[in-house]
Amino acid sequence: MIVSRVQKQPKVNKVVVIAPQNVPAKPAAVAAPAKRIQSSPDSVRERAYEFFEKRGSQPGHDLQDGFLAERQILTS
Repeated sequence: MIVSRVQKQPKVNKVVVIAPQNVPAKPAAVAAPAKRIQSSPDSVRERAYEFFEKRGSQPGHDLQDGFLAERQILTS
């Protein structure tokens, strides 16, 4: 006769979390809308032209001047 040993399995403790009833939820904090700065194409164009003149009116840097002008206007 063959007798086998049966290993006892450890009991698993179940944790049940019960949320309280009838507790009003706190509203989420809402950030204020970001201040939107408007840049007119004319003001960007004028500022880019100033950069162009400061460099001695050398062509070939129009995109760089335009991006720099827009960044300066938006951050001021």
